[in-house]
Amino acid sequence: MAKKKSNIFTNTLVLVVVTFVAIAALAVVNQITAEPIAKADVNLKAQAFKVVYADVAEFAEIDGVEKMIEESAALLEENGFGGCTVTDALAVKNDAGDTEGYIVVSTSPNGYGGEIQVAIGIKDEKITGFTAIKNNETAGLGSKCTEPEYTDQFAGKAAAVLSYTKSGASSDTEIDAISGATITTNATVEAVNAGIIFYQQNFGGGVQEIEGPDLTEYYQQAYPDAKEFADVEGSDKMIESSAKLLADCGLDTCTVEEIKAVNGGEGYVISTTGIGFAKSAPIQIVIGIKDNKLTGYAVVSHMETPGYGAACEEEPFAGQFAGKDAAVLGADEVDAISGATFTTTGITNAVNAAIVFYQTNLGDGSVEIDKNAIAESANVDAASGATA
Repeated sequence: MAKKKSNIFTNTLVLVVVTFVAIAALAVVNQITAEPIAKADVNLKAQAFKVVYADVAEFAEIDGVEKMIEESAALLEENGFGGCTVTDALAVKNDAGDTEGYIVVSTSPNGYGGEIQVAIGIKDEKITGFTAIKNNETAGLGSKCTEPEYTDQFAGKAAAVLSYTKSGASSDTEIDAISGATITTNATVEAVNAGIIFYQQNFGGGVQEIEGPDLTEYYQQAYPDAKEFADVEGSDKMIESSAKLLADCGLDTCTVEEIKAVNGGEGYVISTTGIGFAKSAPIQIVIGIKDNKLTGYAVVSHMETPGYGAACEEEPFAGQFAGKDAAVLGADEVDAISGATFTTTGITNAVNAAIVFYQTNLGDGSVEIDKNAIAESANVDAASGATA
């Protein structure tokens, strides 16, 4: 009996020793092969990215990149790209093994067909290339975001926040929009900008201060008699508190962007946004106000459908606002764009947001805010044939 117990003990000991040796051997093998396998995985993944950074000796993982990506959500939200995400980043090595550039993969949720994922390369503060990795955009329209006519124009642009234009890019921070696919253009540029912000924060010395566009030409359209525009004392605080003001009036989808005094304070121009048919891209407008009358209206930017909502910047729709009282506009006081009720409602809300802001902060107190009229115009049944 003692001999049997001894054999069991011996066999168990041998098994333990063999297992320990096997584990140790596997650990050694894993240590030897882990780096080459990781390197192979990086290079395999990077094959898809060579189109955005063709002149590359080697791609490499970035120490701490997981934490950078984890923290990027708050970073992008803070810089106006909330909803966008950064999903990957790689370092680009030169022949000497030094990091010379980066690849960043980012996504916008705001494409016409949903998410658009892109990759950009950056070297010496310039974009080396761009590709749309994943999209569900409309064939023949938004799908052109994958075609060279669109993708090639990113190479050589500054690694700074980009904008797009429909009238021909004239600087190294502008991209020509895809004709008939402004929503797709916006989403791809937005995703690229998310990648650029991520790069600037983690590898480029800090995020650049994003300057708002110069709205002078739109101010002039909205206030034709203007000779000068000036900052309004305390306007930052007014704008900061405007979110609650508008929400209390049922205009929580609108924002106040900017305000200027006109001709020494005889009137004001106010820029606001409203949501039209293109839900992910607010319509930005400017209205002028003098002596409790609207002096005019101008559209700064929109992504409404050509032939429908895009008429928001054309006569006769644009011309109807001049001369109206600077009081809340009811739904029956704005002639709708034919076939574009969503757009009409979004713009009416934006105009009302400017009027509410003006009467609350700058008016003489003689005009009351009619919340019932706001509710009426803000909740138009847009299902009645509205397509843009």
